[in-house]
Amino acid sequence: MKQFILCLQLAFFLLIGQGHAQQKLYKISYQFADPETGTDTASSEFIKILAGNNEALMQAFITKDQMRIESLLFGKSIQISNIHEGSSFLLDEINKTYTATELATGKLIETAVNEGDNYAYSGDFEISLVPDQKKIIAGITCEKATFNLTGSQDPQTEITVWYAPKLPKLYWGTYDYLEKVPGAALYIGSAGLGIQATKVEEITFDKSLFEIPADYEEGEPIEEAVDSTLNDHLSWYQDSNTAYFGVQDSLGNKLTPAKYTAIYSYVGDYAIVNDAAQMFGLIDIHGKEVIPCQYESLSLETEGGPVVYMRDLKYGLLDTNGKILLQAKYDFISVPSPEYALFTEGEHTGIMDQKGAVLLPAKYETISDYRDNLALILVNQSYQLINKTGHNQLKTDYEFLSFAGERLLLAFNDNKYGYIDYTGKVVVPFKLQNAQAFENGLALVTEDLENFYYIDAKGKFIKKYEE
Repeated sequence: MKQFILCLQLAFFLLIGQGHAQQKLYKISYQFADPETGTDTASSEFIKILAGNNEALMQAFITKDQMRIESLLFGKSIQISNIHEGSSFLLDEINKTYTATELATGKLIETAVNEGDNYAYSGDFEISLVPDQKKIIAGITCEKATFNLTGSQDPQTEITVWYAPKLPKLYWGTYDYLEKVPGAALYIGSAGLGIQATKVEEITFDKSLFEIPADYEEGEPIEEAVDSTLNDHLSWYQDSNTAYFGVQDSLGNKLTPAKYTAIYSYVGDYAIVNDAAQMFGLIDIHGKEVIPCQYESLSLETEGGPVVYMRDLKYGLLDTNGKILLQAKYDFISVPSPEYALFTEGEHTGIMDQKGAVLLPAKYETISDYRDNLALILVNQSYQLINKTGHNQLKTDYEFLSFAGERLLLAFNDNKYGYIDYTGKVVVPFKLQNAQAFENGLALVTEDLENFYYIDAKGKFIKKYEE
């Protein structure tokens, strides 16, 4: 009988060992990628050079219950997590220490579309699954999901995710919202830049990947310092009794009483404030309330630009003294530049000047930029350059276009960059692996990602780049 029980115990332990060894472990390598084209952009290419050419930006090791994230940009950082136990640790390989942390901390994101607030937590973003759209990433079939603020269709705050339903969930740090995705995210992108998996492989299970090394010691808890800075000379202070906020100068002199529930960073000489009734107003550099707290929402994106206000769920424009420039009648308004504003009617976007005069009607899905009375728009994943009549100035659509200064456009086609003028004439041939906008008449370019040099607006070599 004892022998029979011993055999049962042995079989039980063998089954446990086999089950543990048979856990599927996946290794995913990520690199920067453009969210529209899936290829490297001019800006991401330079970031990739910092991370190490042809090296992974990040690696993830995931099972059903465990995750290990290795970020490789600007030095290596490691986070190991046990989903079943709800535990997570940061590993410091240099000092050989470990520190307990939250499995996913989330991120406070500045917005301009929330009702009654200009900030939102990433974990509060709503997910929309789009299962009928599929894409192959790193050889894996993925489905699409999008995240955005509750009730918002603003592309500026939308996050696009392509995920693999057959792989375990993957979420960590500021990517807490990915817990809502029914699979591992192989692409995450928003507002011009994203990360994408370049390789996915199933590897032999190694439990040491998810364990704190035996020679590591517990480190000091990381306490995040509260940043009270509003600009170079002003900061907020808090009344310990009421918990309300006020503005003070660098010497501690109080410019306003502590009567606000929130004070946002100054944009130029003005800052948005929120009072106890959750209404928004505007104060100047001296703490004077130049626009009383009477609006459902205010946003000030650009120094020297107008203030966007919301009333009855419609948006309009104010000057910084509170004078109405444009009655609240549009579904959404943003001011990305002192030169123009974007407005939305339904699902389409148009352009107006800072006083509300329409420059282009709202009939475009995506407007990328506006300069020299010309707009860059995105149509069916291709860029066009249109004038004020809506006519496309270019005979060829491009995978990527951006204003480059010197009345030129930086263009991307067939995996190479070049420069064209506003008529579409090629000024610098499409031979560049990377290229930047012109600054002081010069642009930094490279043909091989190893040798960088400056050119002028005619494409003439000027000088080599020296670090």
